[in-house]
Amino acid sequence: MKEEAGKGVALERAVASVYRGTLEDFVRRRDALARELRAAGQRDDAKAVKSLRKPSAVAWALDAAALDGPIDVLVAAVETVIATQGGDGRRAIADLRAAVREFAGHAARAATEAGQRSDPQELTNAVFAVLGSREAFDALRRGSLVAVPEGGGLDLLMSLPMQADAAPRPRKPAAAAPAPRRPPPRPEGAVEAQAAARETVRKLAIARDAARARAADAERAVERLRSKVEQAEERLHRAEQEAGTLREQRDRASKDAEAAATQRLDAEKAAAEAERHLDRLLAVPPVQ
Repeated sequence: MKEEAGKGVALERAVASVYRGTLEDFVRRRDALARELRAAGQRDDAKAVKSLRKPSAVAWALDAAALDGPIDVLVAAVETVIATQGGDGRRAIADLRAAVREFAGHAARAATEAGQRSDPQELTNAVFAVLGSREAFDALRRGSLVAVPEGGGLDLLMSLPMQADAAPRPRKPAAAAPAPRRPPPRPEGAVEAQAAARETVRKLAIARDAARARAADAERAVERLRSKVEQAEERLHRAEQEAGTLREQRDRASKDAEAAATQRLDAEKAAAEAERHLDRLLAVPPVQ
């Protein structure tokens, strides 16, 4: 049991090292770890590692901050906000927002040091989005976030309870309702501008849906190619094993051939010596 637990911890550390390196070398590190696990007989672990997806640039920056930065501060701030639900959570939410900004800043510095584009506001929004998904947040805590979920974090913070700044003030006696006013006339061209804006939104929505469809197709293509690569690697692994067996058989046959050749030479020498001995015996005249 302890041995299995030790293997699990070692595998987690190895996976973390795959995510900790540069984004460009992610696939190389992942495949190298998969080969090591396969060579060690851990075929299930090797298959699981081989299926690890390469993070997006934003997710990689957040992973870098989680592996080497103030992830504990962010986790503590989230836990404090959850614990204060139903009470005065203003201070906890303020601390959480500060922790998010600090974490995003660390991710931005990690991206900049790696030579990648860094947008602190984009990273801040990404952290808020991750907070809205328990699965994504757990992946971030492990430093293995692959993609930033859509939306989530801002809605989560807005749903947290917020208390009024002070006790409610007594209401003033209701005054007489003022006479209704006519709405001001719309500026000239406002209707056309609204229609154009709606058309722009519609076109952008169509483009967004098309982009999502292309991304889904690309992801499926990647999965198909990944499966083919795994099958090819499996065939290569079997071929390497078969080649190793054949090499061993060849070496044994070579040794047997060498031994047989040595025995043949010894036999030929013995036969030649026997023939010479016989010749000497035949050369001796018979006794009269």
